[in-house]
Amino acid sequence: MRLGELMTAKVVTIRAEEPASRAWSRMRDRRIHHLVVVDGERVVGVLSDRDLGGPDGAARRRGRLVRELMSRPVASATPATTLRQAAGLMRAGPIGSLPVLDDGRLVGIVTATDVLDELGRTEPRARPTGRTSMPDSSTRAPFPDRLPRAFRRQAGRVAPLVPTYIRSRGVALSANDRAYVRRELGAKLGKFAAGLERISVRVDDVNGPRGGVDHLCRIKLVLSGLPSIVVEHQAASLQAAVDGAIARAERTLGRTVRRRRKTPLKRATRRRRASTR
Repeated sequence: MRLGELMTAKVVTIRAEEPASRAWSRMRDRRIHHLVVVDGERVVGVLSDRDLGGPDGAARRRGRLVRELMSRPVASATPATTLRQAAGLMRAGPIGSLPVLDDGRLVGIVTATDVLDELGRTEPRARPTGRTSMPDSSTRAPFPDRLPRAFRRQAGRVAPLVPTYIRSRGVALSANDRAYVRRELGAKLGKFAAGLERISVRVDDVNGPRGGVDHLCRIKLVLSGLPSIVVEHQAASLQAAVDGAIARAERTLGRTVRRRRKTPLKRATRRRRASTR
């Protein structure tokens, strides 16, 4: 698939000299997370809701102009850019959206959500192997515990690697246990990495010495441009709790990005129907 088929053609723009507060109002009114910053017909930057500080960023926006908060230089694509090439650009940046230019003219935009959703739908499903855990020779890399300083995230950016923080309470996690969690997360959620900022995993022994179904695994996924996702699963064994929570995280994240992808289409359909009445 090429970006000409995936991109949103109606791009919302703003000028670099406009107030940051106006940019936030425009995002909120249009229910979007990115604005393309222009100077005439030239693209000079990209502004995300995170660059503006989000819902609690009034102090960050106060008295400031778009040019002070926008991200530049701008990585862009063309309508002929493939989905895989776009994902590579976003991971290498790292960036959360790509303006689409045709001979220097702005014709569309794609976001990390668009890309990870489409990759998730087109990713071939692995056949069951009968194993209870993934072999060490996984085709997807495990998620790291932290990012090198050179890859530290900036506001509104999507990291090429997804830092994963693992904590435990009342459960002794060995180095192998932690490696297993990161390997499984990489295998199940690696296809969504372009839209994941970080992952937090917590494992608790909820019943203590009483035993029973007492292992609880809670996973929080922090997404770029979407609300965070929190899932949990409780089981008698540590591995079952971890496997169950990761499976729920994969299903929930898949549903979230599919809904996000369909919402603009539904609105566009309603507008077209209204215009024909």
